[in-house]
Amino acid sequence: MNKIIFCWSLCLAVGIGRVQAQFVQRKIYPQPRLTQAVVDIRQLRTTVSEAAEDAVQLPTSVDNSKTKYFPPILSQRGGSCAQASAIGYMLTYELNRLLDRDASASAENRMDYLFSWNMLNGGEDQGGFAEEGLYLAQRYGMMSEADYGGSAVSQFRWCTGYDKYLRAMQNRVERILVFDDSIPLLKRYLYDAGNGSRPGGILTFSTQSDGWKIDEQYKGPSATGYHSLLKKLATRGAHALTIVGYDDLVEYEDEKGRQHKGAFIVANTWSSWAHDNGRFYLPYDFFRDPSVSNRLLSGELQGVVPKRYQPKVVFKVRLSYDSRDDLKFSMAGIERGEGDALPNYHYCYAFHNQGGDLPMQGKWLENSMEFAMDFTEFMSSPEAQYASFKLNVVKSAIGQKVGQGCLESVSVIDYRTHEPTEYVFQPKAPVELVGGDNVFTIEPFKTFDVSVSPYRYADEGQPSVKVFLLKTADGKAAKLKIEKTDAKNRKITLKYKTE
Repeated sequence: MNKIIFCWSLCLAVGIGRVQAQFVQRKIYPQPRLTQAVVDIRQLRTTVSEAAEDAVQLPTSVDNSKTKYFPPILSQRGGSCAQASAIGYMLTYELNRLLDRDASASAENRMDYLFSWNMLNGGEDQGGFAEEGLYLAQRYGMMSEADYGGSAVSQFRWCTGYDKYLRAMQNRVERILVFDDSIPLLKRYLYDAGNGSRPGGILTFSTQSDGWKIDEQYKGPSATGYHSLLKKLATRGAHALTIVGYDDLVEYEDEKGRQHKGAFIVANTWSSWAHDNGRFYLPYDFFRDPSVSNRLLSGELQGVVPKRYQPKVVFKVRLSYDSRDDLKFSMAGIERGEGDALPNYHYCYAFHNQGGDLPMQGKWLENSMEFAMDFTEFMSSPEAQYASFKLNVVKSAIGQKVGQGCLESVSVIDYRTHEPTEYVFQPKAPVELVGGDNVFTIEPFKTFDVSVSPYRYADEGQPSVKVFLLKTADGKAAKLKIEKTDAKNRKITLKYKTE
């Protein structure tokens, strides 16, 4: 049985005569299961143990949530706190810091945590781990709020549209960082990311939230002016939060009456009505206390280094299917000159038996969906040329329902040319997906030999670079170009593309 917390907070703003009240009903989520996949991702993180420069005088306080890079406070949907913290706050902030963008200026400047949550939650309202979403952004990319467009908790929505997924691929993670709970190290990272950049980074961490005690009328000293202070850790209910700054002047008295100074500034994802505009102080002392277990308050915190990425060769897929977790998608390319070489398939991380027993777009939504998969990272070189590309849609019996559906079209778009060039596999009718492998081949050009003198097709002894436009016997437009000439054997090799 799910337990429900009823939260009531009353805040009085003295001097302006304003009273705000909050009555929030929240579902309590258990600790997510630590899978082998998550363990593997954690092995790939970069450990940060010391700052690049040690002799830095830190200020009394830092509040990165007041910079233009930080988005408005979120009100999370369902058990999405880990993705709201890691993607909605941290990746949004870091990408905007990288690109000098204002998070509040446009939904295009905010990463949508529901995109990653619904990719990773198995079609169920459940929690997860921050590093899962960060790794998805590293391997695939992350969609903006403008492109994703929102989702009800129960829809578990995947959006449709090639261009949306293509833009998502540009928002990437270069490295996932992991820190221990050293207070000086964390403060330095918040100040200047340990490398002299200003403002610094922000951090995500896990804790419990069922039964914590927060003084919502803190009146003690501070440099940043918040009035919510965590006084007791919770013992149940997994939750993810974001550290956005610190304040050395905050004072905290523990249960034994001992005084402590200093606290981190934490941004929650329970809307701006929670705490003090969505923020509260978390005393340093909780991280220093050896009696506090990692389950109650994580001894590891995570940061992220983002990057912008431009895909060069991309698969465009459109299909209709009613149980998306049956399917996984892989890509291959046969380079020119490889002849009958066996294809080396590479799986797409974002679409790999994921999303639960639901239609492609989600619960109560459409079976038909269009999306993109990046092939660039699997190319042997940036200049590699391919005689053919292959898409393999592997259908398995996963979950309680074995789905049905068909591939409607697949193409490969090459962005390395002056204008993007699209090579299309367009069946006369949708192709039903059967159990096991479903392989589709896209051929950019076909080559063939003709016995004709090459001199008319050469410019100063070299194959002409001209493109010839012609019509085929069935009336289709085609482009033809000289691939090579062989004067000795009186042959030329042509390549053509049918529009």
